[in-house]
Amino acid sequence: MKHRDLSIRVNKDLLQNARQIYQGHEKKLERYIDYLLEWNKKINLVSRNVSRETIREHIVHSLLPIPLNVLDGHSHWIDSGTGGGLPGIPLAICRTNLNWTLNDNIRKKIRAVDDIINHLGLDNCDTCAKSISLVGIGKSTGIVTKHAFKIPDLIRLLGDKSWSTILMWKGTEDAEKEIIECRKKYRFKIYEFDFGKDEAFYEGKGLVLIER
Repeated sequence: MKHRDLSIRVNKDLLQNARQIYQGHEKKLERYIDYLLEWNKKINLVSRNVSRETIREHIVHSLLPIPLNVLDGHSHWIDSGTGGGLPGIPLAICRTNLNWTLNDNIRKKIRAVDDIINHLGLDNCDTCAKSISLVGIGKSTGIVTKHAFKIPDLIRLLGDKSWSTILMWKGTEDAEKEIIECRKKYRFKIYEFDFGKDEAFYEGKGLVLIER
């Protein structure tokens, strides 16, 4: 069965817009980095030797769906495989009009995330410590996930749930291969980042929008 897919190259304006969004919420996002680094001393939420600058770039990376305008189709989103709260916490900080559930099947990570969102006072967040396969999801809820699943694996875990939108942070080459593995018919868009050679962090990366 053929898939309806479309690859869209997005230029550096998108990245600049995401960085402006970061600057507009810098105080709370920097506090998030503080809490994340503190918890990372106890639990492996991000790489042990990761720099503050790299985490900051991961947050900007997490914010790219906002200038792409791909979040407004749902008032509730689940960040599955959230780990230390990426991309869900930055998105919740910058899109307070949306509700966010941070989901991971590793309970100690969710305990850390619970503490972080409580310290940040994020009233639009809750958490869920179990496999996404056990989480109730309807058409009114979207799913985001950052480098936590292969596309066919996530779709398999979702089973017969009536989801309508998934947004995944992926390497574009991996995404193209994984889309081929999907046997059911979905609509795919791959947003390829064309930010230039001076933005090495984003080379080969993109966002995959899956709809049905």
